[in-house]
Amino acid sequence: MSCPTVDLDKKKVILLNGFEMTHSSSKPFAIKAKKQLEEAAKRHQDAVAFGYVLGKWVPAA
Repeated sequence: MSCPTVDLDKKKVILLNGFEMTHSSSKPFAIKAKKQLEEAAKRHQDAVAFGYVLGKWVPAA
């Protein structure tokens, strides 16, 4: 399974987990705690990948 990418704050990041696939063609996946992901992306501006671990988004790469 490939990891989806999402646009956050004018850059693309890779989601390693923390998402669920949907059956909608307009929105192929749903992100868990999207607001927390946006905050984590602002804190870690050099990160290109994030994982959802123990209820928190952490930078992975």
